[in-house]
Amino acid sequence: MYVKMYFALCALFAAVSVLLFVAGLMTPMVAVWVGFIAFGVVFMGMISVLPSTISHHTPAPKPVRAPAKTLDNVVAGTSDAIRKIGADIAASGQVEAPELKLP
Repeated sequence: MYVKMYFALCALFAAVSVLLFVAGLMTPMVAVWVGFIAFGVVFMGMISVLPSTISHHTPAPKPVRAPAKTLDNVVAGTSDAIRKIGADIAASGQVEAPELKLP
C-alpha cells in the first residue's frame, strides 16, 4: 500500500513540476523549493517504502497434529530396538559373555 501511495505522490509531484515549468513559473527560487520537496519525497520513500518492499510476510505455519504415542507403542518399539541390537552383537561374535559361577 505504501508503494502505491508513494508512486501516486511522485507522479503528482512530477506533474506539478512540469506544469510550473510549462507555465513559466519555475523561477530559481521555486526551483529551490521544488528541490527541497523532491528531497523530502525521496527521503520519505527510503523511510516508508523500502522496509515494506524488502521484508516479506509469510503466513503463520499451521500446526500439524501428530498421532498420539501410546505407552504400549513406545515400549514395543524400544524393546524391539534393544532386541535387534542384542541380536546383532551376538551374531557378530565379537563379544564373549562370561560364565557366571554361583556359590
